[in-house]
Amino acid sequence: MQDSITVISKNSNLKGEIQLPLSKSISNRVLMIYAAMSWNMDELNISEADDSQLLKKHLAYISKAENTQYDEPILIDCKNAGTVLRFLCAFLTTKNNEYILTGSQRMLQRPIGPLVESLLDMGADIKYIEDEQYPPLNISPSDFQFNNVTIDATLSSQFVSSVLLAIPLLKEKSLIKLQGDISSWPYIKMTLELMAAFGIEHTINAQKIELQGGYKKPGYVFEIEYDWSSASYWYQILAIAGKGEFLLQGLTKKSIQGDAALIDIFISLGVKSYPMENGILIKAEGEINYNQNIDFKDIPDLAPAVINTCAALGVMGKFTGLESLNLKESRRMDIIIAQLDKLGYDLRDTDFGEYVLINSCKPEQKQKDFSKILINTANDHRMAMAFAPFAIIGKSIQIENENSVNKSYPFFWEEMQKIFNIYTGY
Repeated sequence: MQDSITVISKNSNLKGEIQLPLSKSISNRVLMIYAAMSWNMDELNISEADDSQLLKKHLAYISKAENTQYDEPILIDCKNAGTVLRFLCAFLTTKNNEYILTGSQRMLQRPIGPLVESLLDMGADIKYIEDEQYPPLNISPSDFQFNNVTIDATLSSQFVSSVLLAIPLLKEKSLIKLQGDISSWPYIKMTLELMAAFGIEHTINAQKIELQGGYKKPGYVFEIEYDWSSASYWYQILAIAGKGEFLLQGLTKKSIQGDAALIDIFISLGVKSYPMENGILIKAEGEINYNQNIDFKDIPDLAPAVINTCAALGVMGKFTGLESLNLKESRRMDIIIAQLDKLGYDLRDTDFGEYVLINSCKPEQKQKDFSKILINTANDHRMAMAFAPFAIIGKSIQIENENSVNKSYPFFWEEMQKIFNIYTGY
């Protein structure tokens, strides 16, 4: 039986200051730049998230390994960290040793073919060890150039970011052509803006990106932003409760993170945001729009919190741009549908690229009872955090795999217990 945690609502006023983690997306990209240039990664104050800590550990190990010529392939286990595996894929093609890049069982089910195929087209030496299009990979030293790259960005923006981050190592003017219906464009833009902070010039023309220049260390230690995707669960809590206010410490409206779209999305779900000197103050106030139509193509990480909020509020919803979610740490949309069904909510896959939330258009005011319900998270951090707020309307709820939150927000449960009049216990 899986470990589980119980979240219990105290029905008290929700007010306090919330500590958010630093952005692991920004941390991981800056770590790649620092490692590429052999700069001291210990200078950086990066996210405490497991993914960022794992990437830093691997980059330090690879740096040390490159000082020796090994006769056998070096094993790099990325566990369930998709960003880590994908970013290292292009990075390792520039190295002098042979590497095996692998991960958890779930990681080996997540396709990497478009990234590998682009690298192979440029002359990289990469072999699939088991199934075509999937890890694990054998990456051997090769002599090739990144000058002109064509990559299919349909499945993941991380394929594009992996190549972008590695290109400046060769100090050549380069052209990247993106194919397909680009997934999560704001994450590609984030990568480019971070690279610009370290000396790389870029121009964008339709689905073509031109890069020039090499990495240069700025005259200051780069500061990582606080994480907007982690803020989504606190917006969710206030929206479901219909009362209260939180100060999200350190968060800024002016952000390179696309997930700052939370501000606009939650206005119509009854939560407003106010920039403050030391963060963003969010308040449960305003009208709720009970007919939502949201495209998550650019902001897939927000989908669990937003869709669950809509369900809890009795919203009729149509949601698109969710094709990539079943390729994440779990089959997220399948998990959301199944777990919402346990709670009495009806989310349906139309099989036409659209998910429909069927509700009564008016939230039930009476208290529900979810205390006997166990949410199966498939060890996915976003599932654990996005279902915990249902305790507000369901007296309590049980969440399995509570330690999954370490992947992005290691102190999430401590914040819940300390601030929210919601506490956790076995």
